[in-house]
This record gives sequence, C-alpha cells and structure tokens, in this order.
Amino acid sequence: MAKKIAVINFKGGVGKSTLTFHLAAHLAQTSRVLVVDVDHQSSLSIVMMGGELWQAAVTGRSTSNSIFESFCNRRVAMPGTEIIHKNILHTRRPAYDFYPSLDLVPAQFELDDTEIEMASTTMGSPIISEWHKRTLLAEWLDSVGADVNYDYIFFDCPPATKLVSQNALAASDYFVIPVIPDAMSSRGVTHFRNLVTVKIDQKLDFLRTNAGISPSEIPKAYRPTTKMAAIVPFMAKPAGNAASGLTNIHTEQLNALRRKWGSDIINQVVTNLTGVPEALDQGWPVWNAYRTDNINRAIPMLRAACKEVVARFV
Repeated sequence: MAKKIAVINFKGGVGKSTLTFHLAAHLAQTSRVLVVDVDHQSSLSIVMMGGELWQAAVTGRSTSNSIFESFCNRRVAMPGTEIIHKNILHTRRPAYDFYPSLDLVPAQFELDDTEIEMASTTMGSPIISEWHKRTLLAEWLDSVGADVNYDYIFFDCPPATKLVSQNALAASDYFVIPVIPDAMSSRGVTHFRNLVTVKIDQKLDFLRTNAGISPSEIPKAYRPTTKMAAIVPFMAKPAGNAASGLTNIHTEQLNALRRKWGSDIINQVVTNLTGVPEALDQGWPVWNAYRTDNINRAIPMLRAACKEVVARFV
C-alpha cells in the first residue's frame, strides 16, 4: 500500500514544487515513486520534463487535467495509465538513468479552467455530485492500481484549497507544509491545519454519509483523515553575520513557529540559496546537478531536510 503525501500551502512561492521534487527523488533512489502535479502552474512538470516533453504531454492530453475534465465533460473518459510518464528524468535525458522508478503525471495551465468548470458542474444528486468531484483523484488511483505499483505518491498542490487540492488531500495519508518563516506564513499554518480537519476531512465525511455512499463505492485510495507530517522551514533568508545565520525577522518568526508547533517543525532550515534554482534550471535535484559552489552548499541542507521529513511517513 503506497504512502500518499500532499505538499501544500495557501501561499505561493514558498517552495512546494522544489520540496516535492527533492522528496520524490530522495525516495526514488530505493523506492517506486509517482509524482502527481495538480498545480495548474505546472512548475514541477516543466522542471521534470523540460518544455518540449511537457508541451507534447499537453498537446496529447496526457496530463492530470483529464482526471478532472472527465467529471465536467462526459465526452472525456477517465484516463488510465497513459497519463503516467514513466522514468521521466531518463526520458528527458536518455544518457542518465538515475531514477528508473520515478514517474510523473504532469499538469497543464488549463487545469485552472477545468477547476472553475468543475466547481459549477452538478451530475445527479447535488450531495453525491459534491462527493464525486472531491474523490476523482482517489478513483483514478484505484483504476490504475497505484497503491500496488508504487511505494510513495506525492501530490504537488496549487497555493489554495481548490477542488483539485481537496482531491489530493482526500487521497493522502499525510500533508507537508513548506513555510517561509515570516509573519504571513506563520499565521497561515494554524488556519490551514484547522481547515484540513474541519472543512475538508469532516466535509467529505458528511458528504459520504449523507449521500449514502456504500463501503463498496468508496475508493480504496480515499483517506478519511489526513495527518500533518511536517512543517518545513523553507526559503529562509541567510544573514552571514547573525548568530542564527538568518535575518532577524526570519529568526524571530522561526522561533515563534517552533514555540507554536514544537516537534511538528523539522530541525533543518532550508535557506534561500541560489544553488537550488540553478539545479532546477538543469532539471535535476541538487545532488545530481552539475556542481557549482552554490549547488554544493545546498546539497547537505536538502538531504537533511528530506531525511527528516521522510522519517515521519510511518
């Protein structure tokens, strides 16, 4: 049975795609890993595939958009394994085969349009319809045998609790929150955790009960509760002369987060080093990228963060 993890935050630009990529690559060294991009911005998809392969996937309709479009448009069938791009980093760079068990379901920009259409679409009973539009991803995972074929499944979510994000959370055992240690991000963590419990998990349970969904109709990939695995301090601003190594505001907010959340926050702080985007521009996690001084400084930091987070997927 695969462990399924949503990487999510209300706020954009906090490193969700970067963290998802590195967690997936870290685990894919020894495990079978599927990454499902449900962020219409498609940043992770483009990093992993490169522009040419990504555009081909969009043109060929082999993206996660088809999963959700199948609800809005009855002329579109629920896709199968054709949207899974196998051994994607090797496909992009045939000379390298570092991650033969790392697969990807990419996203596309039009997923945002599909999200809007899905929100206003009702098929049959309104309650049953609301249940189904939030469990489409779980249904698809069942249909392709994902829980058997993979050890870990990651969902890279958009910066909002949209229906596609709710689908990811409905199928996830855990969620991970990358957070920049600033005032806005710190306040958002509390709100988001409560939202997952009250507005997503409990709402789905209400819909399932009131729609009369029988146990046999519930997707096996559906998870009635999703636990927070970790808060990951990400993109913190370094300050070489400071005792903490970070700017004053980020030091203060990080301390506030630790007082509030304690062991929910990992020890490793991922600072905003230029080596990380340099590696992503090459389409690799930092430890596989062409080495520069900036990239070398980023490697131990991201390795340590990945190890800490993965240890919480018990």
